[in-house]
Order: sequence, then structure tokens, then C-alpha cells
Amino acid sequence: MKKFSQQAAANFVPLLARIILFLAFVPAGWHHAMDMGDFQGDAGARLRELGIVSVEKSDSGCTLVVSRVASRQDVPPIPTTALDAMGYQSRSLHELTLVFDRFHLPRPQIWAWTVTVFELIGGALLLIGLFSRVWAGGLAVWSLALLLLSTPSLADSWFALWTTTDPNAVLPRSLALSQLSLIVLASGLLLTGPGKLSLDGLIFRGSGGGDGDA
Repeated sequence: MKKFSQQAAANFVPLLARIILFLAFVPAGWHHAMDMGDFQGDAGARLRELGIVSVEKSDSGCTLVVSRVASRQDVPPIPTTALDAMGYQSRSLHELTLVFDRFHLPRPQIWAWTVTVFELIGGALLLIGLFSRVWAGGLAVWSLALLLLSTPSLADSWFALWTTTDPNAVLPRSLALSQLSLIVLASGLLLTGPGKLSLDGLIFRGSGGGDGDA
């Protein structure tokens, strides 16, 4: 019985952790990579300033078209402010671009693509257990960032954890606990590996010290 419980802890628990991380991140990565979103007002203007949505100009310097306006010769010049109000259509990952831009990170679109790769490709490869420590490390960092981004503030989240009877604390408490859980799961895989029920476990079984060592 003791040996069975040890094997379960070393193999089935990491498998469950990989499944949960897959469900947590791959749908989000698919949304960011594959879906299109409308960015209006200040959001659209900022994406235009970053060069993410393209514009064409007439000889007079007036904006003619953007990505959501058909490129036709009979389309009259449209002021840039009007186009910003109409909105631009671009990949949903630029929701992340705008988040990173608010934190003044250089090349925020590169950060957005990096996160999307870790969510979509990393989450999928984590499910089958290939290069698990790399993906788990990246997702652990992103989970920590999500904790900071998705909760009103660390002080509010800490207070909400201890005020279980306050209806106003339900949402921040749930957000904080869910993000803390993802951090723990990803960090556990980073430190212990994905277990033998993974491709890493098969590949590194005889190498010693690899991901497959339980």
C-alpha cells in the first residue's frame, strides 16, 4: 500500500496537475492566437501608434483605410480620430499587448506573443509531458503575473482570504485562490518533473536526473 501511494504521488498527481494546467491555459491561448477582437477608442489608437494595425494615407495625408475598412479607390479619406472611434480588428492577443504596454514594457506585442505561445503550445505539450519543466516554469511565471493582474490588489486579496463571510470578498478570494493553485501546480511540475506517465518520463527514463525521474 505504501509503495502504491508513493507511485500515485509520483505519477498520477503530476498527471492531474498537467491536465488542470492544460485546461487553464490552452483555451486562453487559443482565444489569444485564433480569435479576432475589436479595439476601439484609446485601445485602437494605441495599437495604431504601436504599428500593430496598419493604415494607408492619401497624398494629402488623410487616413484612407485600416484593416477593417476595405481598400477601395471610391472610399473617401477618413480622419484618424473617426477610425479610432470605429475601431480596428486584430488578433485578441493584443489584449495582452495593451496590458503589457500599460506597464511600459518594451515591445509589448513580443511579450504578448510569448505568453500566447506558452499558453497554447506550452499548455498542449505539457499535457503529453514533453519538455515539461520549460513549459511549467513559464506558466508558473505567467500564473504569478495573472495573480497580480486579476486581483484588485494584493492587500485586498490577502484581506479577502480571511473574510470568508463577506459577500464582497467572494470574487477576489476566488481569483486569488485559483491563481495561487495554478502557481503551485506549475511550480510543482517545474521542481519534480511530470512523472513517468509522460513523454519526458519515457525519453529520460534511463538518463538519470531527467524529467522522468520520480
